[in-house]
Amino acid sequence: MHFRLPAIIPLFFTLSACSAMIDVHGDAVDPEVLASFKPNETLYTEVQQKLGSPSSKVLFESEEWVYIHSKQKRIAFLKPKETERTVIVFKFNRDGVLQNVEKKTLEQGRAFSPSPASSQEAEESLTILDQMISNVGRMNTETPVH
Repeated sequence: MHFRLPAIIPLFFTLSACSAMIDVHGDAVDPEVLASFKPNETLYTEVQQKLGSPSSKVLFESEEWVYIHSKQKRIAFLKPKETERTVIVFKFNRDGVLQNVEKKTLEQGRAFSPSPASSQEAEESLTILDQMISNVGRMNTETPVH
């Protein structure tokens, strides 16, 4: 009986290494809490009190707070597969009042990664002269006092 035990132990560790692991990123937003936010009534401070700081903030004509929650399934050394994603965007006006809430799921979105070639072309397109001219207004003319 104990002759088979040494053969079973490596088999056990091999099989346990192949079990799926779930990685969770971000906090899930409770649907009841999400429903409590009313456009044209809720202030950004209330959103921050209930949900904490956003994953990111976007500033254009208005301020947008983005909350991202995702789950990925990982098996051993294989590339992780995203199984769940929720992106909630809160749009505030300049006074900090909620204007709109958008919710997107994995099924509604798509993966995006910038092309390394296009970003490299943008960097290479500036000549030294272009870089010097773009820095003219940025220079500090005041000399520090020692």
